[in-house]
Amino acid sequence: MSSSLRKTSLALMRRSTSSTTVSTTLPHPAAVSPPSSGVGLATEIEKSIAMQRLRQGEAANLKKLNVSHQVMAAETTHPKATAAVHAPATSSTAAPGVRPYAEVPGPYPLPLIGNSWRFAPLIGTYKISDLDKVMNQLHIDYGKMAKVGGLIGHPDLLFVFDGDEIRNIFKKEEAMPHRPSMPSLRHYKGDLRRDFFGDVAGLIGVHGPRWEAFRQEVQHILLQPQTAKKYIPPLNDIASEFMGRIEAMRDEKDELPANFLHELYKWALESVGRVSLDTRLGCLSPEGSEEAQQIIEAINTFFWAVPELELRMPLWRLYPTKAYRSFVKALDQFTAICMKNIGKTMDKADADEAQGLPKSEADISIVERIVRKTGNRKLAAILALDLFLVGVDTTSVAASSTIYQLAKNPEKQQRLFEELQKVFPHREAEINQNVLEQMPYLRACVKETLRQVQAHSP
Repeated sequence: MSSSLRKTSLALMRRSTSSTTVSTTLPHPAAVSPPSSGVGLATEIEKSIAMQRLRQGEAANLKKLNVSHQVMAAETTHPKATAAVHAPATSSTAAPGVRPYAEVPGPYPLPLIGNSWRFAPLIGTYKISDLDKVMNQLHIDYGKMAKVGGLIGHPDLLFVFDGDEIRNIFKKEEAMPHRPSMPSLRHYKGDLRRDFFGDVAGLIGVHGPRWEAFRQEVQHILLQPQTAKKYIPPLNDIASEFMGRIEAMRDEKDELPANFLHELYKWALESVGRVSLDTRLGCLSPEGSEEAQQIIEAINTFFWAVPELELRMPLWRLYPTKAYRSFVKALDQFTAICMKNIGKTMDKADADEAQGLPKSEADISIVERIVRKTGNRKLAAILALDLFLVGVDTTSVAASSTIYQLAKNPEKQQRLFEELQKVFPHREAEINQNVLEQMPYLRACVKETLRQVQAHSP
């Protein structure tokens, strides 16, 4: 890029940023409390854009964009929760006193390229690798609600930075909420690998009747607390094995290695594999597991590629970009390895049933429970794929974030330690359902972490 062109680009960026700066921004949420009279976001929006004039012709967008029932939840590093909402084309009549969608504040889109340039390499002001910081900045600049529109090839993103309002939005969801997220994953399942997935696309990246039909088949097993409680003994065995590995990893300063998050990935993958397939993948063994390592790398690549494909200009729809090729290769490898283990689990379950071998509840995997209930091996296999794809990353990052927050708050760590000492007076104390119900502060620590920090990796 020549010097003059670079100067012109920077000037346009400064102009576009300054033109959307809200002159009446809301105070930091810690300094104010939510309206006690039930005023809601409408009043907050009106305050935050009181000095902002509507651009000519924007009112027409109201007929195309309405987000009252379409929400995709996400957390931010800011103390307030965040919901990221895609705004598809629908129409509705606004209630009296409610400001139109066109007035939601946000960064000003440039002609032709909109706000897509903000996520572009080199010239962009928003780093895809730091989405938590992007959302925090949007909250600081625009208040309790911010809109990022003009994304080429993508619907608007609407961010809601208010926990109470997020709850209200979710309460108003219909039976089949429309969440147009991850078109790249829908393309992979529905087009590129339709010969494998067919009409059973799972729960991730799917919405509408197919999502509801799949959910109805599996929710009776997955959403029952009693189902999770059946796996306390084997999960405790894995956790104890992981704690032994932690002791062995400490250095002369009694510190853990810099790649400890990767070790948490192994623990999470071993746990998901045990619950989903009644299989130990060998992630925590001293010699390790090559297949487990490949699964972890594929999941990491998937979570790196999704924002690259979904927030930048969707050039992958025109030709296979680097991110798209990595995305497809990772999912293909992930599916192949997981399906091999899923097939073994199903064959073993069939053989055990044919021989009439008794099984404890902890030894009946999620896959086997689904097959017993539905008789549909394909549905059970795709559910297991979804559990591996989103369960490993979210579990490991949530655990590492909780550990990090406790390290930053030693007084809270001490209080949690005292609770654990009371519940477990000696090292051989048994962990069971009754004991887990006696640790309210531990649950509070995890919930507070999830409220503050994203439960998925950058």
